[in-house]
Amino acid sequence: MKKKNKIIIAILVILFLIIGLGAGIIFYVKSSLKPTDAFLIGEICENGETPCDFTVFIVDEGAYGKSTLEKLEAQGIIKSADVVYYYNRIFTGYSFAAGYFEIPHQMEDEYGNMHKTTLDELMAFLANPLNAHQDTVMLSFDEGDFIRSYAKKIGEYTTVKEEELLAYWNDEDVIRGYMKEYPFLTEDIFNPDIKYYLEGYLFPDTYEFFEFTNCDEVTRRFLDRTLEIYNKHKSEFDASEFSIHEVFTLASIVQWESGDAEDSKLIAGVFVDRLNAPEILGSTVTACYAFDLSKEECYEVGDTLDYTWRDDPYNTYTNQGFPPGPVSCPNEISINAALHPDTSYGYFFFCADMCNGGTVFARTYAEHEYNIQHYYLACDN
Repeated sequence: MKKKNKIIIAILVILFLIIGLGAGIIFYVKSSLKPTDAFLIGEICENGETPCDFTVFIVDEGAYGKSTLEKLEAQGIIKSADVVYYYNRIFTGYSFAAGYFEIPHQMEDEYGNMHKTTLDELMAFLANPLNAHQDTVMLSFDEGDFIRSYAKKIGEYTTVKEEELLAYWNDEDVIRGYMKEYPFLTEDIFNPDIKYYLEGYLFPDTYEFFEFTNCDEVTRRFLDRTLEIYNKHKSEFDASEFSIHEVFTLASIVQWESGDAEDSKLIAGVFVDRLNAPEILGSTVTACYAFDLSKEECYEVGDTLDYTWRDDPYNTYTNQGFPPGPVSCPNEISINAALHPDTSYGYFFFCADMCNGGTVFARTYAEHEYNIQHYYLACDN
């Protein structure tokens, strides 16, 4: 009898567990089939000032339904992309339109009464192209340029303001939020002497942006491209004697000096030899960057002593070693050169060959002076 009672009790316990588990699943699914409380009360705001009347959300061109739902979850608008994905496939079948949306937290019913936005209303809103700002711009960003120039161009052609974007790119909390997704962003970028945390990490290329956009979307477009390059060279980054931050820093200096694949490796080798000497790197772009000269101003003044002698953490004429961080946005050629510096020739100096193009190298300062006279000054018109 006791044994029978134990069996009955065990069965009842299992039934209660199954019922409890089922109830938990039903509650979870039901709660996931509505927008988050943070969205509904207006806490998810673009400028961080709460409460707001709508939440900005961008559906990327060509994005799949699942990726858009994952983005909605990541932005805190819905609770579970997985639950909503299967709900949408089985019951609603919405296909989202690409564009910039301002999703209202309240909707008006047929009688003119306002109510909190439901999940179905939210998805229907994103599926309607009439609710989207879809105009785009194609913008090209030069290698070797500074991110403040990138921000200026974006500010001229999109709704994101230059000052807003630069502040965003220099917000530690923001950058830390990207670090899990973009492993090339490391603790090294938080050096207190850094001017802009993302300098050197925004890959130069041509990008298409919605005219109505936001800082996050712009930033991710750049970082996604940088991630492609990083993943392509991941094993080389791992094998490098330099940290990821130092590789990007060296690449940013090399970028300024040459765009040629072979010359770039030799130039990287010169800087590595100087580091090992140890001597100053003595790179013009670091001094220009230190004192906020524009790219055009930097080319104009060259290696003149009116600024290279001034002390600043970035100025490699007055400080040994690498500057605190990258000083321009390098392309793949320069990143590859920083990963594979060629030190086999023992070069210690270089200058542009204004007569024939390219770069001429020297092992001694006497050879370097000769090269300046015969290859640089002789043809520098």
